[in-house]
Amino acid sequence: MAIIEAINITSQSDQETFYVKQAYLEKNKGIVNDRYYGNFKTKKEQVTLIDIEEIDSFNSSIGADIDYKDFRRNIIISGLKICEMIGEKIKINDSILKIHEICQPCNYLQKKLNSHNLVKKLINKSGVRAEILSSGFIEVGSKIIKIK
Repeated sequence: MAIIEAINITSQSDQETFYVKQAYLEKNKGIVNDRYYGNFKTKKEQVTLIDIEEIDSFNSSIGADIDYKDFRRNIIISGLKICEMIGEKIKINDSILKIHEICQPCNYLQKKLNSHNLVKKLINKSGVRAEILSSGFIEVGSKIIKIK
């Protein structure tokens, strides 16, 4: 079963991200109170998701314990290989998301941790960008359903 493990936002791009227990995903806008709410270049950038298993695997490979929120993705999930779902849709409570593309790692984490080649190690493993097709509340523990 796929579920939300954590929800992570920040109001400004240059600020630390923080966990919230629930969030409202608004169609064509993004996550209310997040840095990209109504402030994105294309609809595919409204929300980001990442597999907790990818983060755990990465941490294990480098012998570190980087907090999930430091990867700066909005929704941290388990039980679903989200990077293999490009072009597909998922439902979380009343909200429907369309997965558009792999969200490649940025230099922010590499610079913050002063970890050489961190970005290269995360290519194609650092989550996805998605569009919100229908609005709704999500919360930690919410089930994620693949839509066929």
